[in-house]
Amino acid sequence: MAIPRLKRIKVASERELLIWLTKNASAQEVMIVARSAKSPEKHLGRALVSEVLHELGWSSRARYTLPGGHVGHVARHA
Repeated sequence: MAIPRLKRIKVASERELLIWLTKNASAQEVMIVARSAKSPEKHLGRALVSEVLHELGWSSRARYTLPGGHVGHVARHA
């Protein structure tokens, strides 16, 4: 499966994710890029990202393993 070409938003903490999602509620679909579990510093887990997205009216679509120890979470604003 090919990785979709979406605007990529790099976040290093739950706070950064919350701020970006709140300020950009008009965005349609983006890829939230965070460190994978293999990179424990500044890691955002799948469950945490999904929870934050849901709380702010976003839905979590697919996830992709990206180069450099990152994970891309496709998110769509409802």
